[in-house]
Amino acid sequence: MLRDYTRLKEVTCVRYADDFKLFAKSYQQAQKLFYAVEGWLKGRLGLSISPEKSKIVNLKETYSEFLGLRIKATNHGSEHSPKYVVESHIREKSLDKIKSDMKRLIHDIEFPGHGKRAEHAAVARFNSYVIGVHNYYSMATFICHDFHTLAFSVHKSLNARLKKRLKTVKQVRKRKLGYVIPDYIKERYGDSGQLKFVRGYALAPIGYVKHRNPMMKRCITNSYTPEGREAVHKMLGKSIDTGIMHYLMRNPIPYRTAAYNDNRISLYCAQYGKCAVTGRKLERNEIHCHHKLPKYLGGTDEYKNLAIVSKDVHRLIHATNPETIRKYLEKLNLDAKQLKKLEKFRSLAKVESCLKCNAI
Repeated sequence: MLRDYTRLKEVTCVRYADDFKLFAKSYQQAQKLFYAVEGWLKGRLGLSISPEKSKIVNLKETYSEFLGLRIKATNHGSEHSPKYVVESHIREKSLDKIKSDMKRLIHDIEFPGHGKRAEHAAVARFNSYVIGVHNYYSMATFICHDFHTLAFSVHKSLNARLKKRLKTVKQVRKRKLGYVIPDYIKERYGDSGQLKFVRGYALAPIGYVKHRNPMMKRCITNSYTPEGREAVHKMLGKSIDTGIMHYLMRNPIPYRTAAYNDNRISLYCAQYGKCAVTGRKLERNEIHCHHKLPKYLGGTDEYKNLAIVSKDVHRLIHATNPETIRKYLEKLNLDAKQLKKLEKFRSLAKVESCLKCNAI
């Protein structure tokens, strides 16, 4: 808020890390703001602005770039009753980078290297990248238009490089070829005719995407004011048990690294205090922090190698005795989806599995 004694006018500011935009109603106001910010940065912080990145733009006439997007205000009303709405595209440099990254990922699928699952890993990296750019750029209102041309280039590259290894969704169904569509691909791209397969593994279609309104959090929620921090803690308190979180902070696991104990707390918050397999909220004495790849096999204490699970699930992950497995399967009564998650953890831990025979 501006003080009553200042002569400055309030403006709208959009900030992400060290990038920000100031929106003013007139050119004169924008010019004053520009010089004021330039002088403040130079005088207080000793920083010079970049002429290429820092400039005044009339959004009604031309685009302004921000966080990989090109933004413009377009009149969807009449000349006498204007109604301006946002028109946004993906920035050309960002499209060029995506195109370059896609070529590299396709090359990795063409030459996956040695190993039984090398090709599957290359396909997984391709899908992960496609989903990532869809998640980020779907806020652009013209994302379908921008990715249409990109999709043509990607499909052309796939056909040229993979040739007979590549099959369309129509071909695999018509010829009744074996194929695998992971749940996350099926849920998001299952209705798409652009799906392609490499030796039965599904490739996420880069062109199958539509605009989604970005999820906006309340302006009051931030880390810079007492009210904002209180709102953050209030939201956190609704989703997790702060009493348990404080207990984990005060009672680290003995003889474990600081990274392990820190990541244990972070994962408890990230999983909202729930077991990674059953999805059930955990009590204080049930919380176990599991290494996906065990330490004796080279696993580390880094965040991505850990998961919060219940005590019984943890025992079941490492169990090798058929009677023990049967006992915990009956106790937990897992459904098909939960069994699949459990099977994955056991596979990563290199445990010889006999879950299916014990689940029957």
